[in-house]
Amino acid sequence: MPRSSLQAPASVVMVRPRHFTPNAQTAGDNHFQTSAGLDDEAVCQAAFDEVTTATEALRAVGVQVHLFEDEGTATPDSVFPNNWFSTHSGGHVAVYPMYSANRRAERRQDVLEMLKYSYRVQDIIDYSGLERDNLFLEGTGAMVIDHLERVAYAARSKRTSEILLERFCTHFNYEPVVFDAIDAWGQPIYHTNVLMCIGTDFAMIGLEAIPDAPRRREVAERLRRGERDIIEL
Repeated sequence: MPRSSLQAPASVVMVRPRHFTPNAQTAGDNHFQTSAGLDDEAVCQAAFDEVTTATEALRAVGVQVHLFEDEGTATPDSVFPNNWFSTHSGGHVAVYPMYSANRRAERRQDVLEMLKYSYRVQDIIDYSGLERDNLFLEGTGAMVIDHLERVAYAARSKRTSEILLERFCTHFNYEPVVFDAIDAWGQPIYHTNVLMCIGTDFAMIGLEAIPDAPRRREVAERLRRGERDIIEL
């Protein structure tokens, strides 16, 4: 398999929202969430337009986009489906437990059915029942996955259970790398993908958000072992 295909997907799932708004249930630990001074109608339209533009741009460069619509009003964060499921080589799919109650309604059977119809899905590992035990792992928001080096990077937060991260890494054969990361207000950063991303030939990370200097160096060194260019944010 070409190196690029492991880290850069040829197909993606996107959800285009009709009623995207700030989510009161997630605002408590997401300090980046703001309406930017726009009214609800303007925010909704901006989100709809951005997903439409992104879909067109991806398709223009040959990426297959499976576009789903969300016309409901109960799931304001549905534009982020990567938080409730992920796909993995070998035909494996993971479904995740979500921290906020209204985000749990984002899980869609039609998305899973599309995956089974369009791709060779061998199994679906569903962790969502662990919500009853207050164990959460919000997909590739909570984890940033290096598919080439088989590493799952995760910043500790209410949305990332270390117990469940270990279970995921055992099931899917990843090495967990866990660290603390804080925002400008000294609060835990709610999702790891807020501060880092990993491409095929580069990785971007806000290392200054990791307050412990030795752990910051360890995370940076683990990233460099993948022979990527490291871009500090």
